Amino acid sequence: MTIGLTHTGLGEQAETRKRLLALSLVGALVPYAVLIAMTLVKTGGVFEYALDDVYIHLAMSEQVARGGYGVNPGEAASASSSILYSYLLAPMAGFAWHHWWPLILGLIALVGASLLWARVLHKATEEGGAEFEAAALLLALLGPMVLHFQAMALIGMEHMLHVMLTLLLLNGLLDFAKNGRVGWMLVVGTLFNPLLRFEGASIAILACAVVFFAGHRRSGVLLLVASFLPLLAHFWHMSQLGLDLLPNSVNAKAAVTGGGDGLSGLLGAGRFERLFFSWKVALNTPSGRTLLMAVFAGFFGLILARRRIKGVYALIGWSFVLACLAHILFGSTAKFYRYELYVWTYAVGVGLFLIARLCFQSSVLRRIVPLIFTASVLYGGMHYPVAAFREIPAGGAAIHAQQRQMGLFVARYWQDAVAVNDLGHVAYRNPHYVLDLWGLASAEALEARLRGTDELWADKLAAKNDVRVAMVYKHWLNKHIPPHWQPVAKLKLTIPLATLGGNIVTFYAITPDAEPELREKLKRFQPELPASAELTFVKSVESEG
Repeated sequence: MTIGLTHTGLGEQAETRKRLLALSLVGALVPYAVLIAMTLVKTGGVFEYALDDVYIHLAMSEQVARGGYGVNPGEAASASSSILYSYLLAPMAGFAWHHWWPLILGLIALVGASLLWARVLHKATEEGGAEFEAAALLLALLGPMVLHFQAMALIGMEHMLHVMLTLLLLNGLLDFAKNGRVGWMLVVGTLFNPLLRFEGASIAILACAVVFFAGHRRSGVLLLVASFLPLLAHFWHMSQLGLDLLPNSVNAKAAVTGGGDGLSGLLGAGRFERLFFSWKVALNTPSGRTLLMAVFAGFFGLILARRRIKGVYALIGWSFVLACLAHILFGSTAKFYRYELYVWTYAVGVGLFLIARLCFQSSVLRRIVPLIFTASVLYGGMHYPVAAFREIPAGGAAIHAQQRQMGLFVARYWQDAVAVNDLGHVAYRNPHYVLDLWGLASAEALEARLRGTDELWADKLAAKNDVRVAMVYKHWLNKHIPPHWQPVAKLKLTIPLATLGGNIVTFYAITPDAEPELREKLKRFQPELPASAELTFVKSVESEG
């Protein structure tokens, strides 16, 4: 009789696992396919990423494949916000389908994350019993949407891989809590988290702390050392190239938020201004407020449930509270809600498991708490699918109408060095020099722009690199544009701005001899523009005279 019950229980668990896997994949892949279809409709049949940043990674990967590190051949630059991602793209550089590789990696990560999400849910049902199964099944279907999986898989960036690695780490921690062994999931998730995103260092450190304070001190220390050795190797490599230890994208954001310039700015006198700014952003963005609620819910929940949630499970609980707090203080919760996805997923996964464990010990809680938790997660993450269906198709259309057209103009018509302030399409598959005036691909430009003491710094950098034409958002650079640069034309969107930094790109002739040539080539290019963009010309100096 006992054997029959045991087999029945195992059979039911196997069926639950299959249902969770199926629902998680459906909840991930169906909206993913719908978003691709919506993007194709918006762009007239051409797939385009919703963020131009992916082309920075692709341009970086071209140079990495050639043994360099930057955007322009022979010029070192840390334009990528991820240590590892450009290297993952590099093996496919040179192939005609290279630009599809980020999409393929995103799809692989989407499937992997969905399977790992289902595994977390299954572990929760094992803890919470049959009463928890309905909540788990609902979260299997809707979880990928409220965790923003589809959008992260489609933007071509490293964020979906980062979420997958975080779920791998979480599964490893839950296995460790159960059997006391540091398995491969925990090791891989901890080692690669900081390499994909610098924010992942907090998750890695906290995972090591859980292992250490759970009594496995040697394993915790070894795991911490192993996870930071690649970081140290990267910092050494940057120093050998004469670059700042942190990427220019991080330094630019730190400067905007009052953190100063470089790693010293993040850790030095400007740290209080940056912390204040981070709190302000968190309070004024849906994702920031969601993380704040997770911090408060986790903090008070762990205190109230300290007699039921203890030992290694309590350590895992506190790790998600501290991870959320660390991201609020030092990370970003703005810009298309992509930076915080790893910690939001981690928080929901840990919270779900601990709620299930708590409910198993109380018949009263078992009936109510799963519903409250599920409703809270769906409500707290509802802005993610809203953003995905609003921004992914519209963003792809906007990038196609503006950034792709700029890249096509340089590749087909201008075919010479050019200055920009929004790096991406123009730099990718472009053999000519690209001067990044915003500074992501040029530490010299970033330093000059932030210092602001030389009004002609942009002109001097253009002359130094033999750049005769600039294509920029005027409102981004404003006072940094030298007065003698001649505006020739403006590329304007006829569709919503979406994920772009501006709806008007102004073409400037930096040198007098460039003005007629730029005007003539733009007129030849003008008929090729899609209906979503229009080119208007500015009167020349000669005609005005």
